[in-house]
Amino acid sequence: MKLYFLVEGISSEMQVYPKWINYFIPSLEFFHEYEDFKQSESGFFLVSGMGYPSILNQINNSIQDILDIGDVDYFYIILDCDEDDVESRKDLVHEALSKFTIPSRLNVEIVVQKRCFETILLANSVAMPRNPTTSPLIDYYRYYDVIANDPEDMGCYNSDYTHSQFHTAYAIQALREKRIRYTKSNCSSVTGVDYISRIEERVYNTPHLKSFRKLLESLKGVNEKLVS
Repeated sequence: MKLYFLVEGISSEMQVYPKWINYFIPSLEFFHEYEDFKQSESGFFLVSGMGYPSILNQINNSIQDILDIGDVDYFYIILDCDEDDVESRKDLVHEALSKFTIPSRLNVEIVVQKRCFETILLANSVAMPRNPTTSPLIDYYRYYDVIANDPEDMGCYNSDYTHSQFHTAYAIQALREKRIRYTKSNCSSVTGVDYISRIEERVYNTPHLKSFRKLLESLKGVNEKLVS
């Protein structure tokens, strides 16, 4: 089984997703180098779309990679919806894909994160302080409690922020209060089994994070095929 991932982020997702994918599909090897992935019999590979809207143009290069490799089974396209809605971003990806003839063996999975990668981080309730004591986190919690409510439904606080900017600021402040250091350049604190397993629990024990659930269920489905 070979999986090719095109992710929007330049830093966070490129650091975190290899670890999270291995959590859900432990038997698949992650390849850092394209040629090693191409020559392998199974495994997965990640490419950054270099942000939005660049990721839409990168779909062309990824399709060319997949045709060159020849035996890729799954093509995952993961991007944020930011200020748009999920379906609008998904439509743009479908439009980009419509220009190509997709190999019959290739399963294409489009995952639009609502609103951004840091929104997912907010779903680890254990990593979120229940009674914040520092500013501006106290005000953030008064505006929206991400433990009780779905992080994907949180707004953008005020006109100084976009949704993604506020969700990122919220995540960084909340994690900092729990003495968890997270920056886009250093994401090691959220790559472990403890972190992603708490998010998994939230996804399956509540109706929250519907957009991320799509990715989890797909990865689990791939793992079931491998172990059956």
